[in-house]
Amino acid sequence: MNVNKQTHLSTAKRINLGSFYTPRKFVRMASEWLKNGDIDEDYVIADLSCGYGAFFELSYFFPNNKYIGNDIDTEAVDCVPKNFQNVELYNLNVFESVCRSRYGIEDDGKLIIVGNPPYNDVTSQINASVKKSDIKMDIDIKTRDLGMSSLLVYSKLEADYVLVLHPLSYLIKKANFYSCRNFFSNYSIVNHIVFSSQEFSNTSKFSGFPIIMALYKRNVSRGLTYEQVRNFSFNTLEGVSFVLSDRDYVADYIEKYPTSKRYEPEILFYTLRDINALKRSRTFIKIRVANAVDVDPEKLSYYCYIDCFKDFAEQLPYFMGNFDIPFIKNTFNEIKDDLMEISYFKHQDIFGKREKPDAIKYNRVKKYIQNVLTYSKLA
Repeated sequence: MNVNKQTHLSTAKRINLGSFYTPRKFVRMASEWLKNGDIDEDYVIADLSCGYGAFFELSYFFPNNKYIGNDIDTEAVDCVPKNFQNVELYNLNVFESVCRSRYGIEDDGKLIIVGNPPYNDVTSQINASVKKSDIKMDIDIKTRDLGMSSLLVYSKLEADYVLVLHPLSYLIKKANFYSCRNFFSNYSIVNHIVFSSQEFSNTSKFSGFPIIMALYKRNVSRGLTYEQVRNFSFNTLEGVSFVLSDRDYVADYIEKYPTSKRYEPEILFYTLRDINALKRSRTFIKIRVANAVDVDPEKLSYYCYIDCFKDFAEQLPYFMGNFDIPFIKNTFNEIKDDLMEISYFKHQDIFGKREKPDAIKYNRVKKYIQNVLTYSKLA
């Protein structure tokens, strides 16, 4: 059977289990990273969300190690022996009663955790109609996302190395990073690659988001800080490199989420998350809702910029999907009036009747936004 492509789950079950099976090329890449390290046959190699067992192809390169597989999906676990006979298998909830002894791993044993843990953010608007969260979890590893909780499991098990795939947003979004701080503060990155979620089968071909495969090494209390992540040079599968701190972000100057602040006149804007969320959501809104942000009139031009960015940011690199909205601070004032005129015309139900701005103003704004997508403060 094809261990790299899931075939037995319904769409709803796949979403709620967070199951996205790993293409073979990433397992082969993982094997090269481990071969370049100080990995010997004393290490137990465990995939605690193993699916059909794609990562057990590592046994072709490391035949003398002990392999442990686990998955809450019974049918997936039953498929593993069809391809890999020398794997010790478990059918447990990885998030409950977390300890090494559940898997027969010695407390002082050398441990590598590999795989593609589940990810299912129950607060995300994507597939919200079928999402549910009924998996029991230990309180100290409980988060809103199965993937972030998985990282906390690996830290609790004190794995010497962790080589897994996970959404890049766990690292680059500050709130996510701090939700996973008990992992990131104890692990540093040895190797990595960023790629699009469209590499997985059964995913959208129109709205890819960035995934990172990373090899982490345990470094207790001396792991990653968020400032290090901001200045880290990420490399993509396509050969592009990017650094978060190379850009300015509008979110540093405005409110992204609702607060108790109120202004006159009342102007409302929909909650901001990241670029991918902006592409799916509204901008200026007329009626107050739970996700309404009250716009400070002195900062209205920034919100108008976001409104225009939504419309004019074309050919957006997938790896920017989880970024905050970038802009070029030094030249922003040059197009501020154009932005406001375009948004005023677009939202006449909010700002009143307006004349359409001329083509020159639209072109200036479009050119500015296209420059934003390739701009670097270090260039």
